[in-house]
Amino acid sequence: MTSPASQATVHPADHVHVADLDACLDLINTVELDGPGGLPEDSLPKPDDAIAWLAGRSLAHEDALRAEASPDPVAWLGRVHATRDALREVWEATVEGRSVDRRAVAILNEVLHHGTQPELRPTLGGIAVGHRHDAGDPTAEALARLAEPLVTAIAAGDTGRFRICANDACRWVFEDTSRGGRRRWCDMTSCGNRAKVRRFRSRRRAGDDGEGRTPAEAADPA
Repeated sequence: MTSPASQATVHPADHVHVADLDACLDLINTVELDGPGGLPEDSLPKPDDAIAWLAGRSLAHEDALRAEASPDPVAWLGRVHATRDALREVWEATVEGRSVDRRAVAILNEVLHHGTQPELRPTLGGIAVGHRHDAGDPTAEALARLAEPLVTAIAAGDTGRFRICANDACRWVFEDTSRGGRRRWCDMTSCGNRAKVRRFRSRRRAGDDGEGRTPAEAADPA
């Protein structure tokens, strides 16, 4: 019987596929809830789309992903989508300060078990740090790389600038890197601007033309 250790492969440190929090958010946002006609639009509707997305970000080798997906492409894609949904659920629960769905936790914990593990390696000059990869499940390992930055941020308590777009039809997730930390919208030219227009029209209907307010209030910054 082959041991798990012997099934794994070790690569030098410079071969490690890495992802940051932005990559994690990019995956979550591949579903645009406020798409054309107000309907959700999925940027990863087919296995080929998801394979290209993961491989294009150097999270896994394309040939390995295709080999793993080929026996059951529908189930493979469902796994990617389920992880994406679980990441959104954890993000939203963190932002909203509520209990997270247990199924989302179970999905991410299973994925995280396939994350890369550091390993010391002797070199001619002394010692280096390599990483042990799970050669048997490249998809889970790629998804683990995407989940790890979110888990790291939660563990460090570094979630104070986690945001969800204030447009309930959009709910784009992002990290607020603005100086004041008061960003509410995914984009002021889209959701933020639409909110301003709605508030302006509401005031007009209520007979409020802005008189009597300070210039800052009249500008109504989002």
